[in-house]
Order: sequence, then C-alpha cells, then structure tokens
Amino acid sequence: MRKILANIISGLIPGRNNRHRVRAHLRTPIRKYTNFVKSFSDARHPVVRTTYGYRCTNFVVTLDDKYVFKFPIGNDGHDVSQREKRITDALRPISPVKIPAMDIFDCDGIAVRRYEYVKGIGFHATSRESQIAHADKIGKQLAAFLYAVSRADPVTIRDLKSKRTARPGIMCGWNNNDLWDNVLLDPETFDVVAVIDWEGAGFNDFYTTFTYGRRNTIGQTALLREYLKLCK
Repeated sequence: MRKILANIISGLIPGRNNRHRVRAHLRTPIRKYTNFVKSFSDARHPVVRTTYGYRCTNFVVTLDDKYVFKFPIGNDGHDVSQREKRITDALRPISPVKIPAMDIFDCDGIAVRRYEYVKGIGFHATSRESQIAHADKIGKQLAAFLYAVSRADPVTIRDLKSKRTARPGIMCGWNNNDLWDNVLLDPETFDVVAVIDWEGAGFNDFYTTFTYGRRNTIGQTALLREYLKLCK
C-alpha cells in the first residue's frame, strides 16, 4: 500500500527530480531505518545524517562519522549488495587508493550495506580554480589507481564479467564506472583519499571516464595523460 500511495502522490509532482525525491521519501520508513542504524553506535546520543543517493534509489544514513549505511528503495537489495561486496573485497588489496570496507546486514529482509566512513570532499564539490590548480596531482593519483585496478584480474570475480574470458587492456578492465562522481579528496591537500560507491562497477571499456561531460575537461585531460604514461 505504501508503494501504491507513493506512486500516486509523486505522480502529481512537477519535475522528474522532485518526483523521485518525493516518491523515495514516501516509500522510506525513515524512523525504522535510523533506529536500525543507531543500534550500531556506542555513543549515548548517536549523530546521524540522512540523504538520498543518485536518482533516489537508496536512502543513505551516516552514523557518528564512522559508518555510512545504504538502504535500497524499491527492492530488497540482495543481488546488488552481494555483487558490490565481492568486487570491492577483490579489488581493495590491489588498489593504491582506499576502497572503503563494506559489510551487509539484514533489516527485515532488506540487505543494508554498511561502509566505513571516509572524511573527504567530492571532486565536483571543489571549485573550478582548485581543480585546475591540483589537476596534475589528482591526475597522477587517479591514473595509478585506475591502472592498478583495471589491470587486475582476480579469480574470485571473473564470473561477474559479461565474458568470463575477457582480459584487461588499455582503457578496458575493472573500474568504478562512475569515477568522477565518487572520488573523495582531502580538502586541504587535494590528495585522493578514497573511491566510493562501487554499486555500478564492472569489467568493461572505461573510455568515457576520459571523455564524458563538459565540466571536468581539466581533470580528464590530466588523468588521460598520466594513465597513458603507465600504459607504455
């Protein structure tokens, strides 16, 4: 019933993004989920912050700047969470950049992903001036990360490839598939501190990492230059 009412009410809201947010809000048992999250805290007064993920497909709760919990909206989350955990567990020991540790918990049949919290600022949240000033540093660190991860071929996740016999190559291999939206930087030094959110990761061509979008040509150019140096 909650789902039906949410669809009816949100259908009356103008604007796709607004509809997504209203629908997600109506379909999310917020108090139940935040209470579930608080049960993981040792603090007398746990500090929680809530938001919705991209396209409002997940309800996200940060706890005490220690953990980040992700609750799926519209499905039980079992398949996507198991797949993400397998990929991150396999790539974490290989990556020169931090990939946050992840665990899965059950909340009344819903697979809840819990990640270790990493303090940082998203690349697109930085100013254009900062991106230009630190492009070379960011490009070198991301190139080393992308090269190491994409060249890896862990046996434990080969079955997740669309073609099991596929092998890494230039601009092809395991990758986050949404790198620029999931890079966290140290706001003081602009070092890359983590790459988060591996829900859409896969083994494929990552050419669009260097070409997609207009707001990040400086970073993409620096990354491509440094990545190609490693491929020589």
